[in-house]
Amino acid sequence: MTASSIRITLMDRARIERTIRRVAYQVTEKIRDEKRICLIGLNQRGYAVAEELHKRLESATGGEVVLLQYNVTENSDTEKKRPDRQIYDREDTVVLVIDDVMFSGRTLFTAIRDLFDTAERVVYAMVLVDRGHRSLPIAPEFVGMEIPTKPKEHVEVVLREGLAEEVFLYRK
Repeated sequence: MTASSIRITLMDRARIERTIRRVAYQVTEKIRDEKRICLIGLNQRGYAVAEELHKRLESATGGEVVLLQYNVTENSDTEKKRPDRQIYDREDTVVLVIDDVMFSGRTLFTAIRDLFDTAERVVYAMVLVDRGHRSLPIAPEFVGMEIPTKPKEHVEVVLREGLAEEVFLYRK
């Protein structure tokens, strides 16, 4: 962040692994009767979390687990490339949209709005870190860590070689 910021480690690699393992168990319990699961990782960091969860769910469930990425942060709606709808928007598929950090809820809201045309679809959300401060009525079903923060604080998930390596809180 800036030179005057204090950096606090919220999660190291071992804690992230334990958290994703726990969330995988929770997902398996919640949707155990479903035949097909589709994980949609948002942007680069959400996709990194989704990849790790994907590995855990593949071994924990007997069904098919599909992994997709969706980049929500493109500037223009015309530039957003939605994954092939036939892959994830099927009646026999449970969809889990995954992000790294949740703050206002805008990223998850935008992704769900972009990806699904119908309100009849059940879509679950998972975040590694939920820091509160919603401006939209979005609540993830699965949360790795809840950490109340101040609006000017920042939470960052650091990736190394495609893995979520550490999570930091920056305070001014």
